[in-house]
Amino acid sequence: MILLCLMDKFVYIYYLILAVMLVWGAKMMKRGEWNEDALSLDQTKALLGFAEIVIIFHHCSHKTSANWLPAEQIHHGLDFFVSIGYLCVALFFFCSGYGMYISMKKKPEFFKGFFSRRILRIIVPTVFMWLVCFITERARGINVDKPVWINVCTHLWFIYALIYAYLVFFICFKLIKNEKASFIVLWTGLVLYIILAMIFSPGSWWYNTIHLFGVGIVFAKNQGKRIDSFKKKYLLRLSVMLIIFAISYALYKYNSEILGLFKLGYNDTVYLIGQMISAYAIVMIVIMISMKIKIGNKLLSILGAMTLEIYVIHPFFVELFSFEFIKSGAEPFLYIENVFLYVTAVLFFTLVPAYFMNKLGVLIKKRGNDRYEEK
Repeated sequence: MILLCLMDKFVYIYYLILAVMLVWGAKMMKRGEWNEDALSLDQTKALLGFAEIVIIFHHCSHKTSANWLPAEQIHHGLDFFVSIGYLCVALFFFCSGYGMYISMKKKPEFFKGFFSRRILRIIVPTVFMWLVCFITERARGINVDKPVWINVCTHLWFIYALIYAYLVFFICFKLIKNEKASFIVLWTGLVLYIILAMIFSPGSWWYNTIHLFGVGIVFAKNQGKRIDSFKKKYLLRLSVMLIIFAISYALYKYNSEILGLFKLGYNDTVYLIGQMISAYAIVMIVIMISMKIKIGNKLLSILGAMTLEIYVIHPFFVELFSFEFIKSGAEPFLYIENVFLYVTAVLFFTLVPAYFMNKLGVLIKKRGNDRYEEK
């Protein structure tokens, strides 16, 4: 009995592990010094490697600790992660937009092989895992609601949104030669996505962070000015952004409670605005903190190199080991009730195949590069 009680608490070890992952190898800048590599490839890869692991915990929490689950299926331990997944996704969208713009400006041949090197590398592992989920569902006799591409492995929405964002980027900066017009079309395309997703998608997670892709591009264009402005009155700007984050996050997380103070009910618009502003604020906060703390270690580098593969693989195992398989109310496949063991299984069976899938992706990208270099 005592052992079972201890096993229930083992999940909290992961909080310590995450903290160690983040601070191991980190370097604090001295007063008056700045980390000039705050948005370098190595720094952002390390950051995204950490964010990807947090997203896994977030999705696991939806199968263990979320308050909307049946009471008998709630097992506490991952409560902290239930509502923060979109903040990590915001970092991914920002870094994607930022990195695309910086690469385009630095590499004259950036758009050569764009579809094979950028789009195909995303599509191949995504389609593979989509088929794995679909075939497993069929084998289990689970009826898939239409449209199938939404309901099969719903966590893959980010991939669809990212491909859309990449295509918009290609249209704006390859086909349109006037940069001012490019930015107008860019934001028009992102707003169009948000509107369509609001109409046709299952929920706000499909569209509450994609604006950060555009923010990343705008930030990259004005990087010098933005970084210099952050350096001026650094503590004041950081404090203001923290306050903005706290207020906007509260409007999202405690929507009904806050509006109730004004004798108003839950409001979808306030909920969405809270998410979108807090997503923006957390990205700015991370950038400012990165200007004073340089993170990075071997583990984060490895994880950062295979974030795509980790993302497309982990949802399957989140579902495989949960109390229901993919569809609400479906019979479990291999239910692991203990939260610590559940998370451990998901991490292990995600990271191992992700490593090998990443090697395959690197090979595809290399062959694409070689082909266009030969031309």
